[in-house]
This record gives sequence, C-alpha cells and structure tokens, in this order.
Amino acid sequence: MNFCLILFCLISFALHCTNSVNLNTGFTDALTLEEYEDDVELIKIRFDTTRPCRFFSDERYPKVEKGLANCSWYEDDACCKRTEVASVFESMFTLHQASAQCRNMMNYLMCFFCAPDQYLWYIKKRVKICQTFCDELYKNCKTAEFSGNVIGTLYKSGLQFCEANNFNMVTSDCFNLFHLCLVITFVVIVINLF
Repeated sequence: MNFCLILFCLISFALHCTNSVNLNTGFTDALTLEEYEDDVELIKIRFDTTRPCRFFSDERYPKVEKGLANCSWYEDDACCKRTEVASVFESMFTLHQASAQCRNMMNYLMCFFCAPDQYLWYIKKRVKICQTFCDELYKNCKTAEFSGNVIGTLYKSGLQFCEANNFNMVTSDCFNLFHLCLVITFVVIVINLF
C-alpha cells in the first residue's frame, strides 16, 4: 500500500466524521414530509437490534457469505450472495481509459448492495451517496470512457454524474468510501508491524 492511499483514506474518514456532525440544533430547519418520514424510519431501525438488508427485502439480514468476488471486504457480514455479485458484475459496463483509483472506487460503489449498513442510506429504493464520495469518484473517473463516451464530457460535476446514475447525493447517513479505507489502513498497519 502506498502512503497516498492511506492518506486519502484518513482524509475521507475525517471528512465523513465532520460531515456527519449536524451543528444546526434549532427548530428553524424545515423538513419536507419525505425527509421527516425517512428520519422517523431511521430512528425506528436504530433502536431495533435487527438491521435489514433493505435492497433485497426487510426480511433479509446480514450474514457470513464467503467467496464474494469483487466485494470480498463484506464476506463476514454481507447482505448479498455470491450469485448476486456475479450477476451484477457480469452486466456492468466496461470502463476504458480508467485509472486504478477510478476502477477501485467504481468497484466499491457497485458493491453497495452487499453493505450491512445499507439500512442507513438505502431509502425508498434509492442509494443516498455521500457528496464527498461522489465528488471524488467523478474527479478520478472523469477521463474514463464507457459506451464510447467520456464521463467528464457527459457530466460536468459529481452531482450530475451520481444523479444521472440514480444516486441521491447527500452529506450524512450515506454510502461512503471511508468504511473500506478503515479496513485497508488497519491491514497496512498490521502488515507493517510484522
């Protein structure tokens, strides 16, 4: 692992923690009915000991699933099955001219349905993706091509790119890269100890 990747992971984690803190504690913030309903649902789930894999159904729960090619970091606590991962990656579009960072981030994003914490950010059949992740994904993938089109030509920002792909870009309670970064950083630290 190189130092830059570890630094990127630590910065992403710090940004996530900073963005997760809501400094507005007054009653002046108006919520839409949809935002209110989402918040009520999250509160109910957080007090429940069972956390459903909402992408599939409220009847499926995370469990051990070995052999998750492309999504191996979720093997010990996965919402998906091997066959589902294989199906998604078989139908995934091919990226051309993409950097390793772009491919890794896109791979991580495509594994969202395996995440055991999806009850937090998979709401009403839509993924709430963190703005920091979406912006970083766009920055790393804007020169990549798929279906003969350059991402940076089709989309002018991370917001446009993520929303065009049916993701809802938000700043908290969202899908983010920092979870994987923590795992990578821990592994690097352990390896360096020996």
